[in-house]
Amino acid sequence: MEAEALLSGYGDLAPGWHDRIFVFWLGPARMSPARRACFETLAATRCRVHLVGEDTLASFTEPHGPLHPAFQYLSPIHQSDYLRAYFMHHLGGGYTDIKRCSGSWKPAFEAVRLGNALGAGYREVPGGMARFRKSKVDGQRYFLERPIGTMEMELRYRWTKLQHNRLMGNCAFIFRPGTEFTRRWLSIVERRLDLLLPHLEANPARYPKEVPGVDYGDGPSRYPVPWSFLLGDVLAPLTLQYHTRILQVVPAPDFENYE
Repeated sequence: MEAEALLSGYGDLAPGWHDRIFVFWLGPARMSPARRACFETLAATRCRVHLVGEDTLASFTEPHGPLHPAFQYLSPIHQSDYLRAYFMHHLGGGYTDIKRCSGSWKPAFEAVRLGNALGAGYREVPGGMARFRKSKVDGQRYFLERPIGTMEMELRYRWTKLQHNRLMGNCAFIFRPGTEFTRRWLSIVERRLDLLLPHLEANPARYPKEVPGVDYGDGPSRYPVPWSFLLGDVLAPLTLQYHTRILQVVPAPDFENYE
């Protein structure tokens, strides 16, 4: 069966945030054979896996409030970045990229529940931390909720990098819903979308993995969203601030041969 035929709606959710994992597949492209094979390995999590697509997304957002108005202008990659914060705050549970999984997530869910942790992930891989010092909107750099100068950003970036072993990766994680952490996460991302909205209205995404300044055959892209601005730039420093309450017990996905 095609993976896209297994889309979940809000009505498919069981009560509670335990033992459920969300994955997103957005945009017009169909899953490649390699990606479908990765999706099938998610059965190894031994959790309920909910594939959310464009046809079912509205069923999840209607009970919890509208998506940010900038959402419609984002690339599918950045839409997924935003939805991770939205789903973890409003619904909770797990999220994973569609990459190969080889282990059960049930022990990780149990560890979060019994330990009263905010959430859990896997330890950030070497070289995986977002280079958040490079991202700018209208020439301004941002660290979590606030704009900062170049020197402070450089110091904060270096300090965060030194704490690499305490950071959580972006591709697979679990969070309780409605916590201080998820509220801040979603708030920061939506503030960044507020900044980007007028630019996105003028230059919406045209390609699934569009990167500002790259020439896709029609001149340098004017898409305004820095690659890691809505996810890695936020989660690296934010998970470091809460690292004592975020466990590193989720099986890391396989980062090879998933496309």
